Amino acid sequence: GLNLFSSMAHLNVLCVATTEEIHWYLQGQYRILSIPHGLDGCSAGVDLACSPDLSTLLAVTKQTAAPSSPKKTRPSPMKAKLYGTPLLPQKRFDLQILSASYRSIFSHLWDARKGIQASLVSWKSALRPLDTKFQGLLQLLSKYQLGSTVGDGGGDSSGGSNSIRLEFLRFILSGRSTVAGNASSALDQFFTRPQMHDQFLQREARGVEASVASMEGVLRSQVLGSIRAVVYEAEELYGMARSRKGDGAELIDAETALLLYTSSRMLFLTFDKCLGYVVEARSRLHDLLGWIRGTASQVRAWGTATDSIQRQNARSRRISNGVVQRVASFLSRPMVFTLKDDMDDHRVLTECVIGVPLSDFFGAGNLQQPRMADCDKENAARRGTKCIRSLKSTVQSIFQICTILFDKPRTVFAQSLNTLDICFEVEHSLMAIHTRIGAGPDATSGGKRGDTSGFFVPRTNEKDPSIEECPFWTLLARSLGTSIELIAIPGCTSFERDTNTEFYLRANLMIPEGSEVTNIVFYGDDGISSLSPDLNNDFEIKEGRQSLGLVMQCIGSVSSEIREELLVVRYDDMIFRKFDFKRNSDDEVTVSATELNKDECTFLAMLDDENDDASSMIVPKRRHISTHRGNSQIQRQPQVNLCGSRGTGGVITFGALTSLNIFDLEEDEDTASSEEGDDECSEEDGSTN
Repeated sequence: GLNLFSSMAHLNVLCVATTEEIHWYLQGQYRILSIPHGLDGCSAGVDLACSPDLSTLLAVTKQTAAPSSPKKTRPSPMKAKLYGTPLLPQKRFDLQILSASYRSIFSHLWDARKGIQASLVSWKSALRPLDTKFQGLLQLLSKYQLGSTVGDGGGDSSGGSNSIRLEFLRFILSGRSTVAGNASSALDQFFTRPQMHDQFLQREARGVEASVASMEGVLRSQVLGSIRAVVYEAEELYGMARSRKGDGAELIDAETALLLYTSSRMLFLTFDKCLGYVVEARSRLHDLLGWIRGTASQVRAWGTATDSIQRQNARSRRISNGVVQRVASFLSRPMVFTLKDDMDDHRVLTECVIGVPLSDFFGAGNLQQPRMADCDKENAARRGTKCIRSLKSTVQSIFQICTILFDKPRTVFAQSLNTLDICFEVEHSLMAIHTRIGAGPDATSGGKRGDTSGFFVPRTNEKDPSIEECPFWTLLARSLGTSIELIAIPGCTSFERDTNTEFYLRANLMIPEGSEVTNIVFYGDDGISSLSPDLNNDFEIKEGRQSLGLVMQCIGSVSSEIREELLVVRYDDMIFRKFDFKRNSDDEVTVSATELNKDECTFLAMLDDENDDASSMIVPKRRHISTHRGNSQIQRQPQVNLCGSRGTGGVITFGALTSLNIFDLEEDEDTASSEEGDDECSEEDGSTN
């Protein structure tokens, strides 16, 4: 894979190549595209080279070591594929927002889903002691043949919660009167069981209330923050979609973004209602547990002496009339909401007794809430019911909407992608890729009129308008052993057949004998550096310094020491030769193996010799990296990173020790300019005197 951060694009793109496909990941997480590359014979892997502005990606098959054989066989040509898209540089800021929103929304949705599931488990675990008690009460009621008292209203599927609610309400209203009948005896046995001892009830009540309070804390601290973050990100995406509507390739569909924002707001409102019902459930549980404790003490005190300890305990544990009224109120009212599809198997008994089935919010169904809080059936029927989606179903729908929303950029990116199949007849060991800004159509007409400063116009022996008017170039630098081959491919919006772009340029840089290039990298200032931004829309972008960086090993003629240096070569003055693309039956363009004559090559001079021909010799800038013995083992090739906008470069070398060297590549120019400035100042002082 290749992880490249471009100072121009402000975008981190991870390109990963397998034996079958190439994947683009924004910020290393949002997969924006996956396509098959169709490169045959890539069992050894695929090398990737990406331009600094992220607009061009070159995939080249790695060469496998051929088995030793007495017969010399011609190596198979190297295959490559060039991908070009203007989407990454043009939409770099939108893609940066999109990738950050993708990671934020999905991570927060997963956190919300985990928090909701954990809260459901905590809620059911907190009510388990009361569920055990109410299950025992149901068995007592069934023994006294009180099953016929089960109502027809909502509740759990067995109707047991309605039976308990009805008997509790009768007990509050009539006590041990003959109206209650057998129910009074059943409740007497329920309240006098050993499990209803006062200390046990106290400890159990504290545990239940603490567990429910802890569940509410989890919802507020974890789930609420995640849902708010999803709402914020959805609002940002919708705002970006509206602002970019009608502006070329739309990465985000405005209607889908609006649907995501509406659904996220609905999720927030549903969760807010859920928190309100959690508070209501805590209040009802507190009142119900207090009433059960006080009633159990009263039942134990019945039939005892006036001054007995049971009577004293019953008087001290008597609850207020307000608690009794609140318990009677929620027992006489229907549940705060019911399931639309009547699938209530996931409910627990205690939440149905208190009339707040919170499990419905964590389920996958839709809820119906009466608009009237009273029991007036006529008014409720007249006003109808209000449908509320559960948290689980709302989160699931948001996942589906996000999948549709983030699939749109993948489609747009795939449509903007252009490909060019390349076949190299001569294999190489190293390759680097770069893009340059061309002069464009205004080079021969318009305002420029031959002013090509700040643009790349390759030097050729003949004047060619198709070269001068090219808007941008894709440069390839290949190491062929004794030379460095520079290939310039004219840029265009697509790689289709076009007579104006069916050519490429070649130039050869000859390496001195006894030298070996171990790494190649382009060194350039694209003119859009963040160090000196120009916010004027009419500002014309021009390039800065442009060179080619080479890490070269030179073997000493006397000693066996190897000197490793970083060379910076200005290649704009090299002479390029024009060649026509040859397409084969597979619609591949072929870079031929035709060798250039020595007169057509440029030679790399390691010493600044005035007698050398300036047109055929280039003297590079040299920075010493290291010196080591010839028999020392190098574990891997050095890594190089050059920054043209800052004029610096770094080299990491691997061997017995791993070292990092940072160089000021423009130090020579700064020294020369300062010396010229000192000379001018001395001349002015002399003339003044």
